[in-house]
Amino acid sequence: VKKFILIAYILLISIGVNAQARISSETTHGFFMSGDLGYSALLHNIQGYPASAGLNTNIGMGYRLFHDNFLFSTGLEAAYQFNANRLDNMDFQLPMRDTEGQLFQMHVLVNESQDFTHMVNLNLPILFGGEWGRVYFLIGPKIAINVYGAASSSAVYTTYGEYDEYYDDFHNMPNHQFESNRKMSSGTLPMDWNMNILAHVEIGGRVGHYYKYKIFRINPDKVHMYLSAYVDFGVLNLRTNRAGEPIFDYKETADKGLQFYIQPLMISSVSDNAVIRNLNIGIKYTICFPMKPSGKSFIYDWWKAGRDYRKSGGNQAFKYQ
Repeated sequence: VKKFILIAYILLISIGVNAQARISSETTHGFFMSGDLGYSALLHNIQGYPASAGLNTNIGMGYRLFHDNFLFSTGLEAAYQFNANRLDNMDFQLPMRDTEGQLFQMHVLVNESQDFTHMVNLNLPILFGGEWGRVYFLIGPKIAINVYGAASSSAVYTTYGEYDEYYDDFHNMPNHQFESNRKMSSGTLPMDWNMNILAHVEIGGRVGHYYKYKIFRINPDKVHMYLSAYVDFGVLNLRTNRAGEPIFDYKETADKGLQFYIQPLMISSVSDNAVIRNLNIGIKYTICFPMKPSGKSFIYDWWKAGRDYRKSGGNQAFKYQ
């Protein structure tokens, strides 16, 4: 009998807990706006060149669902990524023949290189997670569609001639095209990036205290603000299969002699068949506007409670809607 009473008591408690869970179950729909800024890297396997460092920023808006502790978020983001590629100084040797028919080596020293890439994507995040009190997390994929890409490169070059029969090299002779500190630039060139899927992880919490918003006459229960840290890692290869031009090249012209050219690293032949992925780490700020629940319910009237409002009959900290 005692065992039966104990089992029945446990069952009653379980039913009561479940009933309470159902009664207190909360589902909230809302819209949000977000912005973030962080460090960005292009990770690649191009031999002799380090990973590219830069910045990444996103501006987004979308829909958020909160059910008990479950959290779902989706929307649309406009993302911009900027990266700088580090190029070491280069020394090219070109076998040449001068106007008198003598063979010599023309050295082309390339330094002070600046190489940049730009990427603008539209991201569709599909994120799942949870929220407990003020702490939350989201995880899931982001589908990234590239809408703009560009690359540019510039450098300073110096040329001089090396003859086997002469002890000294020939410098600063413009009539022989031995010149110092001349600028060359590729200009801004279009660049195609592949579609990408970003693995997204976001961990943060709700920030701010309710009383801070009273001066704006905004109900703090209707505005939630979050600050979080996030990581985006690109799963797919960003580099297209299009063959590139040599990173450095020249051609002889009839009127201007030798003309030197430089190509951006990511669209040059150096990066042919390379695997390029992006990694973004940063801070995200989100403002969420939960929608008013349908039907009538009693809610906490923070404005009246904050002014210590009292009226005969009933608790005026609650209002009927």
